[in-house]
Formats: sequence, structure tokens, C-alpha cells
Amino acid sequence: MKNQETTSERRKLVPEMGGPVARMYARQRGTEPQLAAWRKQAAELTADLPDGADLLEVAFGPGYFAVELARLGRFTVTGLDVARTFVELANEHAAKERLRVDFRQGDVAAMPFEAESFDFVVCQAAFKNFTRPVDALDEMHRVLRPGGIAVVQDMNTEASAAEIDREVDSMDVGRVAGFAIRHTLGGMLRRRAYSPERFRLMVAQSAFGTCEVTTVGIGLEVTLRK
Repeated sequence: MKNQETTSERRKLVPEMGGPVARMYARQRGTEPQLAAWRKQAAELTADLPDGADLLEVAFGPGYFAVELARLGRFTVTGLDVARTFVELANEHAAKERLRVDFRQGDVAAMPFEAESFDFVVCQAAFKNFTRPVDALDEMHRVLRPGGIAVVQDMNTEASAAEIDREVDSMDVGRVAGFAIRHTLGGMLRRRAYSPERFRLMVAQSAFGTCEVTTVGIGLEVTLRK
């Protein structure tokens, strides 16, 4: 079987993100410190990309990072998310910021894009939620142009409680929201997340074959090249 973990088993771990849940998540992740961090990260992550490159963010959530990519003014930015509510929220945010991002609804494991459509694909804090992770990797590979790069940034299942505390403190979300986020990160999200070794094994089953994995704080960053 292609996936070590069956789709049905994965779905038991992953709740649907939509409606009020999505809107609450957007409020929690839309603080000024987090928006500033995304703005800085967008510039750093794309520093080596040529002007005019086509970028895709999969599972963009409220669209904050995609909008920061568009704010750079150097790229054409597209977003894909399975949740209709997130598409609505992301479009609202982009319109408020007067920036253009092509936000679409769709499944990362069956993307509605032609092969070799993008130079760069990014997925932040969402890969652990995919019910068909190897299929998602294969689709990222398919839509990338030769020489293209995909970057997956997500939680490390080996993150310590102290690292989680530091991450939540940096969010500046207040005491009550901070308690809830800390509980979620230390519980179901960490259980759903991957270790570096497990991610490497999963990539080995995909069209990419190999990857580079680095860890910082509670997160891991996976770089995949076509």
C-alpha cells in the first residue's frame, strides 16, 4: 500500500476546518505580531526566486501568508484550500489590503492545475492535516516546473513542551487564547504531526524521492526539488 497510514485512519485524526472553526482560527492567527512575522518570512523564503515567478500556496487558511507574498510585488500568487470558508476569508483579506491573489477551492491531492504551472510551492502548518499525504506530495511535484522547489513548514511531533510555550508566547494572543492554543499544539496537533525521519520516509514514496529536513523550535521545514 502506498501510504503507511490509511486514508480512513488519517481522517479520524483530522477534523474538517470550515465555518465558525475557520473564522475562529483566522482571528487567532491574525494578530499584528504574527502578520509581521509572515511579512518577514515571505521576503526571506522567496529571496532567491526570480522576479515574475509563479507561486502556489496550498492550504492557505485565512490567506495571510499568500497576501504577504503578493505584497512583495515580484510574483504571481495563487492559493488552493479545501475549505470554502477560508477562500472567502482570504479573498476578504486580500481585498482589504488591495492585493491580488488567485484564491481557489480544491483538494491538494487532486489539484485543478496543469502540470508544470508553478516555480515554487509552499505549504505552511497544514501538511499534517492532509488525509492523503503522499498523493499531495505527488501533486506538488506534478504542478512544479523542472527545477522548481516545494517547501513544507509544519509542526515537529518531537517538539518539547518548553518549545511549545515559547512559540505560544511569541504569538501575543492573550492569556485565554494562549491557553487554548498551547493545549491544542501540545495535544492533537502534535499527535498528527510528523517527525523528520517519518517525513523522509514518506517523501521516499513520492515522486520527489528525496528531501532536505531542518528543525527549528516546534517546527520542521522540508525542502523538495524537482
